[in-house]
Amino acid sequence: MSAITHIKADLFTTPATGSILIHACNTVGSWGAGIAVAFRENFPDAFVVYKQHCKSHSKEELLGTCLLIPGERYDVACLFTSKAYGKSKDKPEQILASTRQAVQDLLRQNTAGKELHSCRINSGKFGEIGAKMTVYEPVVHQHD
Repeated sequence: MSAITHIKADLFTTPATGSILIHACNTVGSWGAGIAVAFRENFPDAFVVYKQHCKSHSKEELLGTCLLIPGERYDVACLFTSKAYGKSKDKPEQILASTRQAVQDLLRQNTAGKELHSCRINSGKFGEIGAKMTVYEPVVHQHD
């Protein structure tokens, strides 16, 4: 049974040390927009591992899998949910199917039972597959 908790907080500073931070990725090796840019900036070494992993495997091999990259403070989980990005991304049904498979792959790899923390992926439509994680909504700062 899943236990998805939604909070408004900073994904990169709030979770406990030793947690896994999750985000959806393409199979091209690009963290060039949205939350992926923040992952690239916060985890440059993980980006290098991710990019090399994409170069070493076909798009078909990667789709629906998870690359779990160990880190000093957090591990980074790259869910391969689409072959491309932007206007070339997969159809929504395929992205959701790939997300389900990738989260299941992450759950299989998380043998230590580390806490899972994620930004909102695919409008949160992955909760029914049995994942227990905290989903971070962006913090909106109001200016006076």
